[in-house]
Amino acid sequence: MMGPKKDEYEIQPSQITDLSAIRRVDESRFTAALDEVVKESENMRMRYMRQHGSRAFMTMSFGMALALLGAAAFGWFFFVEFDLFRAALCMIPALLVPVLMHSWSEAPIKNYLRDYKKLFMPKMAEALGGFKFYPSRGIPRDVIGKTGVVPAHDYYRAEDCFMGSYKGAKVIFSEAQLRAGRSAEPVFKGIFVLLEASHKVFEGHTIVTADRAMAKRSAGTRWARLSQVHIKTANPEWERFVVFSDKPEDAALLVGDKLLKELSEASEVFGKAELTAVFFRSKYVFMMIPSKGDMFEPSTMFMPVSSKQHALQCKREIERILEIIDIFDIYKASPSAL
Repeated sequence: MMGPKKDEYEIQPSQITDLSAIRRVDESRFTAALDEVVKESENMRMRYMRQHGSRAFMTMSFGMALALLGAAAFGWFFFVEFDLFRAALCMIPALLVPVLMHSWSEAPIKNYLRDYKKLFMPKMAEALGGFKFYPSRGIPRDVIGKTGVVPAHDYYRAEDCFMGSYKGAKVIFSEAQLRAGRSAEPVFKGIFVLLEASHKVFEGHTIVTADRAMAKRSAGTRWARLSQVHIKTANPEWERFVVFSDKPEDAALLVGDKLLKELSEASEVFGKAELTAVFFRSKYVFMMIPSKGDMFEPSTMFMPVSSKQHALQCKREIERILEIIDIFDIYKASPSAL
């Protein structure tokens, strides 16, 4: 006897764990906390830079000495002793040791990049309101596959992941990159966001997107079971979003001016990105935000840490994400606000 049919949008709660409560942080408090974190990071950078400088000097000096000794020994055995084999042996240390020492001298650069993610980023995540930071985690592949908006791809890489719980809602976002085949250019590069509300918020599967090219490609194909929903808005700028849903009447209630305003402002904060939001499985919200830059990569070790402005921008982006959760509270408190 066959078991019950599995829901195509089913997401196991255990897939998103290790969540700590996050909070809004005012800018003055955040700046003060960030100043301490940047100061620690700058001290770490200087320590590794001095270490690199001393190792580079030793490598150069020792390499030059070995080269001179190797050349002298080669000349003696080759021109005086007429022993080519022993002459060649004398050149091996002169060539091999500098190569090994070069790797040793460059190790501080790799260690700086490692410790930036290991030490600095978790502290910045905490300063941003209590997030936990994971260098190599992201939204599970089978979850993004249920949204209906992720481009076809063969390779999915997620990194620089922030996780937390805000007003009972689970929050996870990370940088994401999708590649197809052997193409050097990604089919998507940017931010993935997944929110899980603590209660049922909406019905059906609804897609709101500013990416009209994607909407044109998908309507009638992979969105064949969805209908376009025409929304009247108070602001003509919000009309850049198009809406598709398998429950048009519920979507018309869900996608009101309050939600479109927050999505529009989030799009602006992320550089006027063609943001896409998917509402599915009653309480899940997935956002796909294209971005060409690397949000959380460290600067070169030879440049001062410049993460302050970068972190303030990150804070503004996180606040826009959290505003979507605040909309849930408006809906819960007053159904007529839909």
